Amino acid sequence: MKELEKTIEQLEKENNKIEKAKNRAKLLNQKINKLKRSAETKRKVQKGGVFEAFEREITGRQEDTNNDLIYAFLDYVLSDNKNREKLKQLTEIHLRDRELDIEEVENYDDKNDGLNNIEG
Repeated sequence: MKELEKTIEQLEKENNKIEKAKNRAKLLNQKINKLKRSAETKRKVQKGGVFEAFEREITGRQEDTNNDLIYAFLDYVLSDNKNREKLKQLTEIHLRDRELDIEEVENYDDKNDGLNNIEG
């Protein structure tokens, strides 16, 4: 009988150890998740929510466009003269490239019109 009681006590001790280990693991997982959330929040604050939303827009991971975010981002970018100059340069380059594309399309349309006139 004493052996049975001793074995039951050992089983209870082992079950208690297992329960404590599960609780420690649970607490560690909670701590890990809290640290991850804290790091993510810190990263977002440092990076700026506006820029992150704009980044998601660029990468295609954001589908909704919030105009307030766009205006806030532009306000942030345009508040610095270096950024303003860089944006101006990029806009000029984009417009030059776009003008070339438009000229190519117009030339292509002119060629097609000539072909249509011959056939018609």
